[in-house]
Amino acid sequence: MKKLNIYICIVILLLSHATTFAQQSDKAMEILDKTAQNIKNAGGISVTFSGSQNGSILLEGEKFYLNNGNVESWFDGKTQWSYMKDNEEVNISNPTSEELQNINPYALLSFYKQGYNYIYEGTKNVKGKIYYKVILKPQRVVNIIEIVLYITKDYLPQDIKIKAKNQPEQIISIISYKLHQKYNDAIFKYGKSKYPNAEIIDLR
Repeated sequence: MKKLNIYICIVILLLSHATTFAQQSDKAMEILDKTAQNIKNAGGISVTFSGSQNGSILLEGEKFYLNNGNVESWFDGKTQWSYMKDNEEVNISNPTSEELQNINPYALLSFYKQGYNYIYEGTKNVKGKIYYKVILKPQRVVNIIEIVLYITKDYLPQDIKIKAKNQPEQIISIISYKLHQKYNDAIFKYGKSKYPNAEIIDLR
């Protein structure tokens, strides 16, 4: 009888843990869904950031233009152009979803339902402001190990931390947002006239 009682206790503990994890996953999904929808509804977005790098990014759907001083990247939804200032060259590629996430952290809001487990870890108080904390972990072995998101009560990413294999942790802290901006599609494509002397390297 004692052994049976121990087994029952173990089952109850396991079920309780599974239920708690499911609830945390549901909460994380709710927060991520609302954040993704909010970014989508905002149309054109302008973001300035600091952290591991300083710079700015313009977003519209899956398209983006990123400038961190040493590198400029354009992505029109299919093709990416990356201009390396130090090398005076432009690399052209058709990036994978993982490659996009390494360059544009907002890309994960398009791909988080594909291949990630996520969990809600409560809220964090930073200088009187409350943020949701959500952790994403890939379901298969990839370069990215973990992504930690701090999301505002208005469902906008505030801090993004990306851990990858054999690389220092990448930290992005948002300084400012401008929502509902109007952009011409040309903003998300590299123009040869901007850097006429750059060497073009086509990696497609």
